Parts: sequence; structure tokens; C-alpha cells
Amino acid sequence: MKTPPSICSLFSPCLSPAVTFGAAFADATDNQLGVIETIISSGMSGVIYSFLSGQPLCILGATGPELAFTVVFYEICQSMEVDFLAARVWQALWCSLFTILVALFDLSACMKVCTRFTEEIFSFLISIIFIVGAFTTLIKLYLADPDVEGDDPAAPANRAKAFLGTLLGLFTYFTAMWCRAFPKRNETTPLVRKLVANYGVTLSILLYSGINYGFRDVDVPCLDMPDEIVPTATLNGTGESRGWFVNPFGDETASGYDTPGVGFIFFTAVPALGLAVLGYLDQNLTTLLINRKDHNLKKGGAYHLDLLVCGIFVYPICGFFGLPFTHAATVRSMSHLMSLMTREDSKNEHGQTVSKVTNVVEQRVTHLGIHCLLLAALGLSAVLTKIPKVVLAGVFLYMGVTALPGVQLYERLWLWLIWDPKKYPQYDYVTQVARKPLHLFTLFQFSCLAVLYALTKVPNPYISVIFPFFIAFLPLIRKLVPKCFPSVWSKEDLKALDK
Repeated sequence: MKTPPSICSLFSPCLSPAVTFGAAFADATDNQLGVIETIISSGMSGVIYSFLSGQPLCILGATGPELAFTVVFYEICQSMEVDFLAARVWQALWCSLFTILVALFDLSACMKVCTRFTEEIFSFLISIIFIVGAFTTLIKLYLADPDVEGDDPAAPANRAKAFLGTLLGLFTYFTAMWCRAFPKRNETTPLVRKLVANYGVTLSILLYSGINYGFRDVDVPCLDMPDEIVPTATLNGTGESRGWFVNPFGDETASGYDTPGVGFIFFTAVPALGLAVLGYLDQNLTTLLINRKDHNLKKGGAYHLDLLVCGIFVYPICGFFGLPFTHAATVRSMSHLMSLMTREDSKNEHGQTVSKVTNVVEQRVTHLGIHCLLLAALGLSAVLTKIPKVVLAGVFLYMGVTALPGVQLYERLWLWLIWDPKKYPQYDYVTQVARKPLHLFTLFQFSCLAVLYALTKVPNPYISVIFPFFIAFLPLIRKLVPKCFPSVWSKEDLKALDK
């Protein structure tokens, strides 16, 4: 009985990020990738994954780190004047090779060295990418048109566009958050409250897209999509859409850029290795969360099989057809898992009420159904062009903020704003660790996060490309730094802070 509601309730949370990430890809790559490609990529990879993967409860889709890395690779191609889509084919093939080798040589076992320290930095990075991306879109409304504050006759119209766009973006976020919290209220029936919560993001998009349509004279930028199911990128100087198949050796007349030479083909192995590291982390960290013992899953994990499916099928197909790469998306995967759970409340030894998972419907039908519906949504391109980009920025902000609760680094950062230690929330680590080592560990972890985020924003793409490798080295940094300062953290402190 849980399967049909799960498909219906997850369709919206999977379509909204696909549209939102597609708009972000289009802006960052000058329409080399777009909404059409992102929906096809999510749907196609999901259908393949539903049949062949070992853990079909994971939902594949575009992710924040992958978006950031795609932007870095696009800037590298631009600086070297090489056809971006042709270069991505070689990146996909190298990434596929590395991923297959990881699967064949049992390298997913290395994830045992990843502790909460690394997981939370990675999760926090995703949230920051979402939140900063949302506010960047809103701020651009005031910077894109130089006459927002001038005396030019166009200034009032530009000010109206910036003001309306800001309101639409922020109220999309606030409405989605209100819908998310609606089940805690007493109005209406439990079924209605649950429906409002499940479809809150979609309702917010529809509501504020409709309001924007009522103010269509203001000209707030909307999604730019083809009327047909054709690629977003156009042929150089013609305005016609490119073909679906991407020639790995490029086409100078079609793209206006040089074709990848032999040297560049081998050079793409470096960013491809970074992409493989990102896929490895996204895939395994998400699967670890899904396979936690307290979820009481009956079927074991299949970490290497899942990576093998991505390496053999998903990455090459995305490369040759000019589609964004997809990885296991943490938030959507956890939502999928929760929609299939049965929970029961019970009393623990202290008399407190706790909720435990008693059953999870483990199957492949929901994964297949969700992604078949995503592919069917391609027929809605005429409707999707009515969605303002600022509304999708509000969705990005919502995704970033809602991913933060439960991240201990986020909780510990808030402790810095509480001057009286007696008023600290009584988390386990607060009661077990003294104040100085507690705050120093937070500073250590936050510093690693700051360095990681800074690497994604370095103007030089040849430096930015190393940020996935920095993530891979976080477990080593976590082991070495405390050993260099044994007087700061005891073994008991580290056990409490980094379970």
C-alpha cells in the first residue's frame, strides 16, 4: 500500500530539483546544459538504476557539488577554447574507467575511514552551495541592469523587476517551509496535512509562478527552454539546436571552439578523477545513510555494484548525449526511504517515548515509477517556461536550509552565539566534552569547510578543480591533526564529538 503514495509524493520533490538544477546549469554553462537535459539525465539514469542497482532506495539526480564541479570544468574549457560538450565525453569516459576500477578493486571499503567529521563537512558544503546560489540569483537582479538606481526612464521598470523577483524568491522559500511544518498544526485532517507537506515545494512553485504571470509586464526572467524536446545548446551562429549525439572529437563549425586534441584528451583525466571522487563520495555517503542499522533493512548493501552501474551505463550515456552527470542525491534518497517506512512508538528504559522503524518496503517499483514520471514531464516544457528563475532560487534556499538540521557541526556553530554555557542545549556531546575542546573541534571542522568552499570559488579553474581531492583527504586530516595536538582532545572527547 505504500508504493503508489511514495511514487506520487516523490515525483514533485524529484522534478523540482531537476528543473532548479537545470536552470543553474544553463546559467553557468551559457546554455550548453539546461532543464531538458537535466530532466532526461535524471529520468534515464533512474530507470537504469532501478533495474540494475543493488540499493534502489537511492535516488539519482544532479547534486550541488557536481554542479560546482561542472562549472569549474566549463571554465577550464573556456580558458583553453575547447568545445565543452566534446571535452565532457572524454571526461565521462575517464570517469567511467576510474569508477569501474574502484568497483572491481573493492575500494568502497575505504569508506570505513570516513567519520561524522567528513560526512558533515560534505553535507554542509551542499547546503552552502544551495543557499549561496539562491542569494546570488536574487542579488543579480540588482546588478544585471545598470539603471536600477539611475534616472534613466528604464530605471523604474528595472527596480520593479528586482523588487518583485526578490519577493517571489523569498516567499517561495517561506511558503515551502510553512508547508513543511504544516503536519505539526491542528488544522484539517492528517491526510490533508501530509499532502500539503509532501507537495509543499510544488505548490509554492505553482503559486508564485501564477502571481508572476499576473505581473507579466514586469518581465521577471523565466526559464529558457525549447518548445520541443531538443537540446538547449544551439549550433554556432545558426540558432538551431545541436544534435543529441555529441561527437567526442568536436565540430569547430558547430561549436565555434577548437576540437579536443590528444594532449587535452589525456588532460581531461585529471578533472575526470575529481568527478569520480565526487561520485564515489556522493554515492557511498548516501548509501551509508540509507543502510543504517536503525532502518532495519533486510537486504544488504551493494556499494560496488551501484558504482559499477554508474561506471558502465550512467556516465558514458550522459557524456555522449550531453547530459549532466547524476549521483545519489542524499535528501531525495532519504525522503524516498522515509516514504516507505513504517514506524512505531515505544518506551525506552528511561520511560521516554521513542520512534523505531519496524519495516521498510524494499523494492524497485517506486524508483522506476518516479523516474518514468520524470521523463513524461518533458511534455510540460511550455508550462516550465512560465516558472521564474527567482522562484527556483527560493527552492534552492529551501533545499539548503532544510538539509542543515541534524548536522552536528551546524548545531555546534550555534553554541558560539550562546554566551552562558548553562543555557547550552543538552546534546550528548555537550554533556560529555569540556567547553574548550568542544569549541576547538568546531573551529577545526569549520576551518576545513571554509577551505573546501573557498576552493570551489577560486577564480582560477585550475586550482578549483582540486576541491574533490581535498574532500578525499579530509579523513586523513581528521586523523593527523588531533595526533599533532594530543593535549587538546582526549580519545573520549573525539569519540563523543565524532561518533
